[in-house]
Amino acid sequence: MKKILMLILDGFGMREDIYGNAIKNAGMNNFINIWNNYPHCLLKASDTYVGLEEKQCSDSEFGHKMIGAGRTITNKLKKINYKLKNNDILNNHRFKEMIAYLKKNSNNKLHINILLSDGGVSSHFKHMQMFLDILTKVGIDNEIYLHLVSDGIDSDKKSFYSYYKEIEPLIGGNIYIASICGRCYAMDELSDYKRTKLYYDLLFDGEGIECVNIGRMIELCYNKKMTDAYIPPLKTSGYMPLNTGDVFLSLNYSKKNQYNMLRCMCEASFDEFKVYKNDIKFYSLCEIDKKLNQNYFYEDEIINNTMIEYLSDLGLSQARIAESIKKDSITYYMNGCKNEKITNCDTYIVDTPNVDSFDRKPEMNSLTVAKTAIKCMEKDYDLIIANFANPDEVGHTGNYQATINGLQAVDVCLGKLIEVAQDNFYKIVIVGSHGKADTIIDRNNNIITKNTTSPVPFIIMDKKIKLNNGLITSVAPTLLKYMEIAIPKEMKESEILIEKIKIKN
Repeated sequence: MKKILMLILDGFGMREDIYGNAIKNAGMNNFINIWNNYPHCLLKASDTYVGLEEKQCSDSEFGHKMIGAGRTITNKLKKINYKLKNNDILNNHRFKEMIAYLKKNSNNKLHINILLSDGGVSSHFKHMQMFLDILTKVGIDNEIYLHLVSDGIDSDKKSFYSYYKEIEPLIGGNIYIASICGRCYAMDELSDYKRTKLYYDLLFDGEGIECVNIGRMIELCYNKKMTDAYIPPLKTSGYMPLNTGDVFLSLNYSKKNQYNMLRCMCEASFDEFKVYKNDIKFYSLCEIDKKLNQNYFYEDEIINNTMIEYLSDLGLSQARIAESIKKDSITYYMNGCKNEKITNCDTYIVDTPNVDSFDRKPEMNSLTVAKTAIKCMEKDYDLIIANFANPDEVGHTGNYQATINGLQAVDVCLGKLIEVAQDNFYKIVIVGSHGKADTIIDRNNNIITKNTTSPVPFIIMDKKIKLNNGLITSVAPTLLKYMEIAIPKEMKESEILIEKIKIKN
């Protein structure tokens, strides 16, 4: 059996056009040499090919879920679209509990929080309209206050106002816009509670910049070089704070970027900053953290017998390595949306640099990830999986040169890992999770911060085989085939990308 070092290049898409393509222009000599001299192919990782909506980009969470599952799965956006369009939520017992509470307490307010975006990674702005229509159907008369979070990462850097204009016709009657804030503060992913406190104080105490004219205020922010992700806390003329007895509903469905707010609202022992003793009811579309709050409408789809679980059951040793910002990707999502500890599988998490924006430190902590992978090879794990976050996280800043610098840092790591892998008898496998860094600037010179639908690379550094193009869902069964391990029944329908093996070791 072969020992494998699998390197996941997060946000690393393959696109022929070199214009604005950081990957093509980064001069990644190690990657280019590997691509030119070893079996490789392209994998479709987005769109309907892999269970997404038509023309929808994938993301790190879904990409890792597919790599681990080895089969086609349905993503949250598609699932929620179906359930809202078909009024399935009307039969959801937790939704019915929330509605019953609001009807019984008609003086209490409903506060709805949503990332206003069409990226489909953490939310979709159309869910706001769907949900408000459903509330009308069930006869909710409570005052409803919308807390809008501007994106600029999973969508274009300056797209908030266009989404706002889409939902503006919904405002009126008992529906008000209460606040606006950039996702850097409202949906912090680095456990930087100084940022979270700014949003918390806006929601509970109205600490924010007075905003009478939303369009004018957004324009002023842009003039001051603040893009959507960094819009400061804004308190609108329709503002109302969260008070005891109110309901707070999050229409976002990503776990990681809601955890901070869930903690400060629901954790009794929370001590990162001083919180108000208001007794509010926190609801969400999907599970954020079951230990802190069970008032969510939809469970994550559990995927059983993932590649990680399967190899564990066979008694093989595994190590997974990533920066803290990608912890959930290589653990929870690769585990098939399960938090359980996997036997024979160790996880090594490297702290992500705490910076305002990753273009200020484009190398991130990639070198430490590589050094950790080297130590794991010296420990002789059977399978080592290491994630490099730079193409995704730096790419989302829209800073072209910084993205190139981040890619070059990853390429240096590739060179070091190849040398050590050969000395320790490891075969290197490289795969991208989804597209991002392949398009930072488009042909109209627009800065592109959102993900792309580009295919991703798949490389096995073994000249004795040949690879065919396919889907990212084929990574797990193909890797098992290469390792000469039987493929579990759950992955049988996925195509094996190895055409033939010339010589068996």
